[in-house]
Amino acid sequence: MNKQKRHSRFPVVWRLAMVAFMAFIPVLAVGGSAVGTAQASAPMPAGAISDAQAVEQYSTLVMRVYFTSRAQRDQLAAEFSAEEIPTTKGYLTIFGDSSQYKTLVQRGLRVEIDVEGSQELSDPQLFRDTFYGGYKTVEEIYAFLDQKVAQYPTLAEKQDIGDTWCKTHPGQCTYPTPNNGYDLFVLRITNQNIPGPKPVFWADGGIHSREIATPEVAMRYISWLLDNYDTNADARWMVDYNDIYIMPTYNPDGHHIVEAGGGGGSPYMYRKNGNNSAGNCSIPPTSGNHFGIDDNRNFPFKWGCCGGSTNLPCDQTYRGVSPGSEDETQAVTTKLRSLYPDQRGPNDTDPAPITTTGVYQNIHTVVPVNLYSWGWTYTDMPNFNETDNIAKHISSPQAQGNGYDYGSIPNMLYVVDGGSIDFTYGEMGVASFSTELSGNSFLPSFTCIDNPGCGSTQGIWPENKGMLTYLTKIARTPYLTSHGPDANTIASTPMTVTQGTPSQLTGSINFAWNGSDGAPNRFLQNVGAAEYYIDTPPWAGGTPIAMTATDGNFNSPTEAVQAAVSTGSLSVGRHILMVRGRGVNDFSVYQTWGPFSATFLDVTPSGGPTNTPLPATSTATAAPATGTPVPPTSTSVSATDTATAVPATSTAVPGSPTATPTACTISFTDVPEGSTFYPFIQCLACRGIVNGYPDDNTFRPGNNVTRGQLAKIVSNSAGFTDPAGAQMFEDVLPGSTFYDFIQRLAMRNYITGYPCGSPGEPCGSGNLPYFRPGASATRGQIAKIVSNAAGFVEPAGTQLFEDVAPGSTFYDFIQRLATRNVITGYPCGSPGEPCGSGNLPYFRPNSNATRGQTSKIVSNTFFPACSPAASK
Repeated sequence: MNKQKRHSRFPVVWRLAMVAFMAFIPVLAVGGSAVGTAQASAPMPAGAISDAQAVEQYSTLVMRVYFTSRAQRDQLAAEFSAEEIPTTKGYLTIFGDSSQYKTLVQRGLRVEIDVEGSQELSDPQLFRDTFYGGYKTVEEIYAFLDQKVAQYPTLAEKQDIGDTWCKTHPGQCTYPTPNNGYDLFVLRITNQNIPGPKPVFWADGGIHSREIATPEVAMRYISWLLDNYDTNADARWMVDYNDIYIMPTYNPDGHHIVEAGGGGGSPYMYRKNGNNSAGNCSIPPTSGNHFGIDDNRNFPFKWGCCGGSTNLPCDQTYRGVSPGSEDETQAVTTKLRSLYPDQRGPNDTDPAPITTTGVYQNIHTVVPVNLYSWGWTYTDMPNFNETDNIAKHISSPQAQGNGYDYGSIPNMLYVVDGGSIDFTYGEMGVASFSTELSGNSFLPSFTCIDNPGCGSTQGIWPENKGMLTYLTKIARTPYLTSHGPDANTIASTPMTVTQGTPSQLTGSINFAWNGSDGAPNRFLQNVGAAEYYIDTPPWAGGTPIAMTATDGNFNSPTEAVQAAVSTGSLSVGRHILMVRGRGVNDFSVYQTWGPFSATFLDVTPSGGPTNTPLPATSTATAAPATGTPVPPTSTSVSATDTATAVPATSTAVPGSPTATPTACTISFTDVPEGSTFYPFIQCLACRGIVNGYPDDNTFRPGNNVTRGQLAKIVSNSAGFTDPAGAQMFEDVLPGSTFYDFIQRLAMRNYITGYPCGSPGEPCGSGNLPYFRPGASATRGQIAKIVSNAAGFVEPAGTQLFEDVAPGSTFYDFIQRLATRNVITGYPCGSPGEPCGSGNLPYFRPNSNATRGQTSKIVSNTFFPACSPAASK
């Protein structure tokens, strides 16, 4: 969606302004010479009210104040504490009342009223879904960090880097409730068993406390990296070979103030830190009289230099009494200086070397844009070309970016001095970015973090995962790596092979992506080469192995590449294949290698079980789902009530289209040869993966598959035989039918459960979740588990099913199976399933999956040679 269209109306967050003790909207400081002429707004639509009527009707107004030059814009922004909303449409966004509106017009300024936004400001009943809807308090954020350290003690470390202002001034913070402050915690994520030094990627959220989506996105990235370490090859190598620092809340004192209103009313709309010592700001804060220091104007680089902050203590952008005066700023700058070397000269025009290391990311809301330095001047920063291209990449939908606009701070907003990204770039030369998330509000509905809504077509976190991942991938040498191409859709086929059996490694090397504005990659060129490494990357002494262009020549900006991976000398176990490409042209004296992308390759003993997850190559029809809420790393296949773990004895290599079909026969009375699901049930039964019901020798293919059955089949198909470990679910007891299988999947983070506390699911002493092993599985759930188990991670592509929209929960997983012909859908035209313009079929992701359907999708995914097409 175009950003201008997305923000044609203002965020619903301004609804809070009607509640006086909750609203912290700056009073407009009027005065000065006329700089323009008042102009009428555009003609009103039928039924709309005029600006004059809005001025009389609404007590708080959303005003668009137009400017005629950059200098005028920056002067007005500083004078009126304009909101941090892009000014690329020619106006600032300012909030006030009718008297302020009249004063602005009298000054000769062109002022328009956003009537809809002003109406929303006047109706506090419209805003009701914040902390009590899911957002975490400071204590809950810190408990989350503790939980991750406990789960991943060799990958995650919680570091205390200092104290907040309220903690260093005990007893002085009493509004809205007494608060003796907090420690400042950052989570370091890296494989502590792999020595460094390692490049640093840092991301922080919550520097402006009312921007409550930012800690949630930071925590989602923590979870994605750690929970997918064993199942996503990119997460694996990034955690192994980077020092990743995530600080979900930079400003806990401010966050505490915001959350204090969330117990039943609206969270407080507070921006700054907890320092209440300066000026005569009222407590409780009132409109235009807001205590605290803006930590993002307090950094000790170009502090207060250039009209990009204020020296008035009660203003929203008050910079503090001196550079780095605030406890939070001191703690973070000290930590950053210890992590990043000083790589840039002392002059404003000194570029950082092309080989500079490190990336810094400062996350904000509320209007989607990716920003970079300089903030204090319109002059391009010295490393402009590379920095602009990185911002273009993280904005590019084609490159899995967030689709936001991008540019320098003054070009997109207005001048800012004393900001964090000017500090990290200006002092140390680090590639630095500030992303303003979408959400249409400082306090968006919690459901919009993970789901479409609030102006986001995917969800605030899903649309920014690619942005964070790319910045982490390039952290070793961001400026140099920005000259190289992406490596996409990396896959090993089969993903599991016996020792000595080759696997085909494939991927795509791509320079041909455009920014969100349509501008091409600044360093667009033809691909010159591609290579891969097994387990050990080049900086750790790994040996490159050349890949070839699939069409025979490297002569295009996008090239499909391939290599046959020899496994005769590889040890039994899981290996990681890391792929990268380079351009045909060098830059300076360096080859233009892009970032790595990776896939796993599992090597099993020669003659051992071969029934492990592999990419599918056969055709299939609509296949069903699994029945558990599962993180993006789960696995799934069909199950039976009485199936037992029996090692596979077939000599066919899974995933091979020429493998001999299963030779044995089955004799379930309700699955005759020639019936729809016979070859698939036969495929699993002959491998000992499924059995039927011994009392009547039936399979019951039309019955719903249960979550327990599903776990058993998944575990058996994947060949998991490790000890089951300590009990993880309240309703799955040691020794019960499905205990071992559920445990094996849960230990790999392939499945999760439901938190205790629902009716009939009381919390025990350990507060274990419930798995609900007897509940039915849905078609969407099974698609997610199977796709992840098979290691499918490529972009989901164009929508294939009418009822599975882009951004929906199961979209990526269903698409990945469908593009491999593992599943198809139901033709449109049935009652309730009308045919659209594209006559797309329906998948019915919420329907329960049957045992026959489950057998089919499992067989097609893990044992494609069993399909009828493969046996012909």
